[in-house]
Amino acid sequence: MSLPLLPDRDCGGCVECCRYIPLDLPELAKPTGQLCHYCVDGSGCSVHAIRPQTCRVWFCLWRAVELSDDWRPDRSGVIVRPDGVQEGIITLYVMRPSEFLATEDFFATVAHWIAEGIQIALSVPGPEGTYPVRAVVTNYLRPSIEDGDMEAFVGHLFAALDSLAASDFQPDGVTARYAVA
Repeated sequence: MSLPLLPDRDCGGCVECCRYIPLDLPELAKPTGQLCHYCVDGSGCSVHAIRPQTCRVWFCLWRAVELSDDWRPDRSGVIVRPDGVQEGIITLYVMRPSEFLATEDFFATVAHWIAEGIQIALSVPGPEGTYPVRAVVTNYLRPSIEDGDMEAFVGHLFAALDSLAASDFQPDGVTARYAVA
């Protein structure tokens, strides 16, 4: 899915989607959690001009929605996934728990989304080569948000992340293949 991007906002040195998003295309396949062979960590795609169409149109919501620079995935530890947005669901793919998750910015943004009727899902990666796990947590987080209790929200958020991290991760079955030409 391609969304209109914010002007003057680019990925910069962030390459988290090139690491965490699995690909299984005829010309490019990489397991979940493995940095794409064509990606230069901290710089970006070395085959940018000829990258696959999927890579041309997939962007995290930080590139498309007015979020602070703190939300950039390599800074926040969170990829705000675009898939599901049209159905009213935002998935927060938490690559690594970070202090950002306990900030007023994070709390206020998630609270705003829930107040707007958007469902919130959390997703966490497993070991390299496994599918991430995901759960909709809107109703679990809603009481602390409605009470304006950021401390309880953070406690519930981290408890949900811990629960997801204890899941039985399933292999993604992707064998690395690099044939972009």
